[in-house]
Amino acid sequence: MKIATRIGFVSLFLISPLFLQATAFAEMLEGRVVRANSQSLDLRVYDPQGRPYPNTLNLKVDAYTRVTGVSSVSNLRTNDAVSAQVYQDESRTWHVDRVTLFQEMNARPATQNPPPSLRDVLGNPMVRGALLGAATGAIASSTSGGKAGKGALVGAGVGAAAGLLGQMFSQNSKSSQNSDDQR
Repeated sequence: MKIATRIGFVSLFLISPLFLQATAFAEMLEGRVVRANSQSLDLRVYDPQGRPYPNTLNLKVDAYTRVTGVSSVSNLRTNDAVSAQVYQDESRTWHVDRVTLFQEMNARPATQNPPPSLRDVLGNPMVRGALLGAATGAIASSTSGGKAGKGALVGAGVGAAAGLLGQMFSQNSKSSQNSDDQR
């Protein structure tokens, strides 16, 4: 009896895939329309970094295909940005369940110029000179027995002036090199 039961379970396990047709799960794709008509939609699909794949994907459209953003698939134009929910049937044909046309947005940034970052501030030679001078002045003043605060203040002033002069001379040398290159 146990052998017959095991054979029954094994045969059920082996034969059931023949009766239950395997279908692929639906996938969401984003891309641009290459060609569209009432029976098919050719789509250029993009990877997550926004680079297009080299080939186009041919999707079959049927009466059950839902469309958002336009009245029908045939009203899609070349290069329209769309999202498509697709699945592949047993014959390895891709079908589209839903197509959504992305709407173009004309958004302006909230601020015209972004605030300077720490990298921008520290990239300025005058600021770098002031910070370096303040650190040097504070260390030198405290090791010699003076007040570190006054040394830092003096060092920052000297460092800022040195940074400003260095920036002025480097701009003059660059402009003289450019004029020499043009001759």
